[in-house]
Amino acid sequence: MKMMKKHNTLFLAALMALVLVPGCYRIEPISEKAESKGIRFAPPVQTKATDAVNNACVFQIRDWYNDNSYHINNTLKWNAGGAKWTYGTARDYEWTGGTHLFFSWLENNETYSTAAFFGTGLSVSGNVLTIPAKALSTSTRQYDFLYSNPVSRNTSSNDYSDVPLVFNHLFAQVAMSFQISDQTPNGEQPIYLYGVYLNDNFINSKETVITFNDDGTADVVFNNASHTGNFSARTDFGGMSYGKGAMPVDMLSQQQSNIKDFYYFWPATEAELKDVIDVVYQIYGETNPVTGDPLIRHSLLSFPKGTNWKGGHKYSYTITYMGGIFKVEESVRDWSYTELSGSAEDQSAMAQWIDWDTATCSISGRNITFKTDPQGRLMPIHGMFKIFSPTRCTYHINLSQNVNYYTITPNDGANIHTGSGSIGTSTGDIHPGVTIDFYISANDDDRPAAGQPSITADLSFSVQASGGREFSLDSELQREGAYTIIIPSM
Repeated sequence: MKMMKKHNTLFLAALMALVLVPGCYRIEPISEKAESKGIRFAPPVQTKATDAVNNACVFQIRDWYNDNSYHINNTLKWNAGGAKWTYGTARDYEWTGGTHLFFSWLENNETYSTAAFFGTGLSVSGNVLTIPAKALSTSTRQYDFLYSNPVSRNTSSNDYSDVPLVFNHLFAQVAMSFQISDQTPNGEQPIYLYGVYLNDNFINSKETVITFNDDGTADVVFNNASHTGNFSARTDFGGMSYGKGAMPVDMLSQQQSNIKDFYYFWPATEAELKDVIDVVYQIYGETNPVTGDPLIRHSLLSFPKGTNWKGGHKYSYTITYMGGIFKVEESVRDWSYTELSGSAEDQSAMAQWIDWDTATCSISGRNITFKTDPQGRLMPIHGMFKIFSPTRCTYHINLSQNVNYYTITPNDGANIHTGSGSIGTSTGDIHPGVTIDFYISANDDDRPAAGQPSITADLSFSVQASGGREFSLDSELQREGAYTIIIPSM
């Protein structure tokens, strides 16, 4: 009995030493319940855009086990009739002690495959999926590539519940149209359109590296961004007469159409979307003063400041021409959004700055300073502008910092420090294109004493369309930067 006790003691000591040796795997206990239950994946099949995945889709599935090898290396398909996932190669996978990192990506949909779409070079190593460079264009077959959020489990936590698979769209969807504003100033002549397209600065090819992390995030890195051919085959419109009320031009399909077509695009940064829209046109009747030939103009446009295209987001753009000015306006749609109206529904925000009344203020660059009346009181500063579209909206004039020192009229009565008014055709509305007068007042009691710093506030303009969309007007009304309204010291 004594000898046996000694051997048992030695055995336990050796086992403890093995557990403590760096680099060795610790064998975690498996509950009786877990041993009798295989690894299962939770329904339903969803994407982060909340739309259901087509039941015909097949996915690759991996379980990266103990950061060393694949415990699961198979395919999965959702069996709607059986309300469960089924493996391509039938077998059961049991929970084994240690860490499990689950991740998945699209193998094929009902008509096409990931291998055929991306070509050779797609590979997976450990928890990293590498996708070779792929050029996208209107002639590229549309393919909605999906990858999952990773799910990390350690059996030491005794969590053997069904593993949820939530997928992400790799690509963004984008649609673009070009049109003449419905609210063109009186007397504006139509243009002759020669071309409107994404130019050679536009990046349409990238490769992708997706790292599935054990914190539940997937890091997506794009490499070797490049221009590979045109996204759309350019149409020469040959000087098409294009005036008010003309059918919009779908910039991507390069056809006149009331409905925009959405295409898959690589996610893009603001820098990548700079100076990528070309418009080639002639203003009606304008000729070269020397040769007499048509004077062809070429405008280079960027997407709105701050624009970033993200995977799983759907963007709709309207490029509007009005009186020699181009405006690029963005709206973000739900991934499952379908445009059902018979006409292009987006209206750009179009406005025109008129002037400040210099009898009420002094102007120095972007600084607007109150003047005093003969009694030494600060006079309300008078400003003027016009809004052409949206044709039904509420405009807002806002001041940032020190707002309580100022009153703006007209206002909505609830906040006297914010100007407000309605554009429309109803009684009491300001009609589109009519001059809007506003006044900024300051309380003399709040005026700084002599020798004290002036009080300043920056101005901004915006409109909210009847459908709820918010537009900034600063690119129209404050092109050279925000105006600063100054209350001078006594």
